[in-house]
Amino acid sequence: MRKVGHQVGGLAQLVTRFGNEITQVVQDMHGTIANPFGIRGHDYTPAPMVYNLIRYGFRQAGNAAGLADLLADPNRELRDSLDLQSILNGIFGQLLVEQHSSYALPMTLLPKQQLAGDTDTLVVFIHGLCMNDACWNTPAADGFSQWARSHLNAEVRYLRYNTGLHISDNGRKLAGLLAHTALPKRVILIGHSMGGLVARSALHQGRERQDSWVDKLSHLACLGSPHQGALLERIGNNANRLLASTPWSKPLMRLGNLRSDGIRDLRFGYVLEEQWKHRPIDEVQPSSKVPLDPTVKQLFIAASVSEPEHPQPRGDWLVSVDSALASRLYPEAPLLTRELFWQMGHMTMIEESRTYARVQQWLEQTQ
Repeated sequence: MRKVGHQVGGLAQLVTRFGNEITQVVQDMHGTIANPFGIRGHDYTPAPMVYNLIRYGFRQAGNAAGLADLLADPNRELRDSLDLQSILNGIFGQLLVEQHSSYALPMTLLPKQQLAGDTDTLVVFIHGLCMNDACWNTPAADGFSQWARSHLNAEVRYLRYNTGLHISDNGRKLAGLLAHTALPKRVILIGHSMGGLVARSALHQGRERQDSWVDKLSHLACLGSPHQGALLERIGNNANRLLASTPWSKPLMRLGNLRSDGIRDLRFGYVLEEQWKHRPIDEVQPSSKVPLDPTVKQLFIAASVSEPEHPQPRGDWLVSVDSALASRLYPEAPLLTRELFWQMGHMTMIEESRTYARVQQWLEQTQ
């Protein structure tokens, strides 16, 4: 009951915060429309008490929504609730952390039990934006895990984390988590979408800190990761910037700016703090690139919904082929293997057996 209660409180907190932002947008728009020239001493908008009543209503609505969820099934141990929590973390993750909300997902390596001492390899799966470790519960992923256990004497773990935080923050946390874990002699990281960028961030930051776990990392696979950025976030950012073109639409930027730091990082595939720090949040030009690690073997897999051998293949609906393969970032990369799958979507990538067959082949060929 306590765990569910914490989640109810976190959800109510988020509804209240979002309601406050919407109310402030409406209040600002009313002020602009009623006094378009900004004449001091003239305020034709409703009294502040009206907007405070609206904010109060949102707060009560959040409490009611949480209470209804609790009363519907007080003993539910969460698959649907975890999915909702993961989505809200992906969209508003940093807001939840700022509010010290219990709804913010902590970074956790699952299952939580201590690693066995008689294995040779640790394989860590890292999910993407708005998702959680349950996304790897597919027959294809299970088949790969069984192969890893039998052929690599591996243990398999799954990372769960707040995807709304900066990728660099999650990379630093993952590096710290691995640094404080008793590891076998080899580590393999496999990340889908944002998860691949988090893995690269952890590797880079761990290398800079001279963490010992980095020397155990032999392979890093990125499945559909936007190394050169995601087009949808760039489009969304440009659309939000257009709202600033008139005083009547500018207040709406508040809502667009609520999207998480993690989503913003996907605009250009930022993996380090130095790439985004001290830069405008609506930046339209990418920062400097991060070099590939000189010793870890890496695999970048891209998917295309196009027919095989199409001369100009489309991406997987969310990530372009060029971005997933990092063709412009790393034209020459001796330790980088690239693979393109045809007639495959972004989410089906982690459900299809050919994805894991290729990862398995790559691991066997690059021992």
